[in-house]
Amino acid sequence: MRRLPSFARQQAALGLAVLVMATPVWAEQTESQGNSGTRTTDARLDFTVNIDRMVYLRVGNGSSHSGAASGTGPAASGSISALSFSLSPMSIPGVPTSATNGNNQSVNWNGAAPGYPAAAAVVLPVEVRSNAGQVRISAQATTPLTSGANIIPMSDITLSSSDNANLPAPTVPAVGPGPAVNVALGGAGTAAAPTLLTYRSANWTFNFAPSSSPVAGTYSGQITFSAVAP
Repeated sequence: MRRLPSFARQQAALGLAVLVMATPVWAEQTESQGNSGTRTTDARLDFTVNIDRMVYLRVGNGSSHSGAASGTGPAASGSISALSFSLSPMSIPGVPTSATNGNNQSVNWNGAAPGYPAAAAVVLPVEVRSNAGQVRISAQATTPLTSGANIIPMSDITLSSSDNANLPAPTVPAVGPGPAVNVALGGAGTAAAPTLLTYRSANWTFNFAPSSSPVAGTYSGQITFSAVAP
């Protein structure tokens, strides 16, 4: 075992002594004396219990919060769920004859603008837990949907919730942060403090409904959801 030089040992001992002297802990001491009667005396202890405020938000696939009275919970995850929408090629509204594949094919057209068939919706699980009172959730268009020089406003992605009363989905803005929505207090296992505890889960459905005909390409962007408790 390597030993510290004498000077280093003295310095370490001095540092320890200063640390101990800087944080004294005193116990109350009382005494009752006398040669008759019952003797009674008291010694009091002061206690401090610190309970951290916590907000947990999960949007997408991952482990559910399995926290218990000990305060344990799930490990933080840096994985981001990815959503993908695919639009079929635009079609010309045919009236009364539907368009046929091939070159130089005739079709009656009512003059309406060509459109895309609706993209398939994507459903993700969402979970919120907190012990800090009212929780509010908002969505921010972190990165717009971009393909080269072409941009689709992020507001073309719309959300709905399977439990709109307790865990509503916020509105996605075109750019920047959007308005917040309240998550209902309470939920399973929160009866001990229903005005502080929150445990809500739901499925959010994401839809892509372009407000105008976008230029063909692969568009990438990102939405950031934030949960805030006062």
